[in-house]
Amino acid sequence: MTRNLAFLRGDVFKIILKDGSSEPTNASQFSNDPYSRHAETKNKVEFLVHKKLLASLSPELERHTNNEMKEGREGVMELSGVHEATMEAFLEWAYYHDYTVPPSQSNLVSLMHNTKVYVLGDRFNVKKLQDLAFSRLTTALHKLGKVANARDVSSLMEVVTFAFDNLPYTTVLSGDSARSETLLEHFAQYVAWALDVIKKSKEFKELLVHCPDFATAVLNNSRCAVLPPWLRSVTPGTMDMGSDEIQICSQPNTTHILSRSCVCGYNGVMSIRCRSCNKVDHEIGTTVKIMDTEIWIIGNDRVSGTPTNYVYTCKWCKAKNGYDTACHNFYDARYFGGSSASRISHTGYLSCRSCNAEGYRKKMTTVA
Repeated sequence: MTRNLAFLRGDVFKIILKDGSSEPTNASQFSNDPYSRHAETKNKVEFLVHKKLLASLSPELERHTNNEMKEGREGVMELSGVHEATMEAFLEWAYYHDYTVPPSQSNLVSLMHNTKVYVLGDRFNVKKLQDLAFSRLTTALHKLGKVANARDVSSLMEVVTFAFDNLPYTTVLSGDSARSETLLEHFAQYVAWALDVIKKSKEFKELLVHCPDFATAVLNNSRCAVLPPWLRSVTPGTMDMGSDEIQICSQPNTTHILSRSCVCGYNGVMSIRCRSCNKVDHEIGTTVKIMDTEIWIIGNDRVSGTPTNYVYTCKWCKAKNGYDTACHNFYDARYFGGSSASRISHTGYLSCRSCNAEGYRKKMTTVA
């Protein structure tokens, strides 16, 4: 493949890192490279790169290198908050479409390095560089697995903090729609997954306090509690909220008031729709077991009567719904219990948990 090297005949552009070198780095990949030079001057690190190449990397960098301001006229750009090793990786990628990661025995060192390269790519909107850095840092995170000790947790949270401090949590797309930033969402999901070992760390708590976006992202990736709080007192000291000892299932129950057989083949407790607020109660009839011992059936306090004539109290609006399935009638909540009960022909207020069909006679039959 013939490469277009016309940019080598053009002017050079100087990039100055105002913070200097604040972390240990390897020998420069460009020390003997005729296309790029860098030097340290009074705690500032200077890099030279071909101007046309730099401008070609993204529209953002094209605006930095070709403008009528001092930056464009003098061919100098000063940056803060960028480490020398990160800039070296950036320029190596610019020339060779690849960059090397400083050798280390620690996946956390690799994770931080690739995260900094990703952030620099975001700063100048260089998507291809971001894609490469994201691939490498996710590989490093995968190899790391669930952090095992306090020191690793501290180092990991340093990486996560750096990412949340330097990347926007949401990105606005066309049509004013927004999505979460890819890397931040990835880190948030990891933290939620490893929360049992991360939640006690000082760095985790500090990031929760000073970065609401981080707190929001972790909550969005965390699962809901598997049981309501009042079940904690059922068997004190024996309940492990993360173990397999607790079982929650909607298994067939032919004795429940809302048990039905659906034409789809489902045979068990149905969901029920409230006529007043139109919400569907999918929890009712769900069995909770601890170590194979049934301790509770959710929603038993919300339904009473018989399979053909029963009353349901809505868990949301508290309206009473009366049903007489034998007569195919619905008793309106406003008149329920009175002698002038209003009978309304209904279209179906039970819902199959398998196929979501609603109805009584056409779709479902009472379990014998």
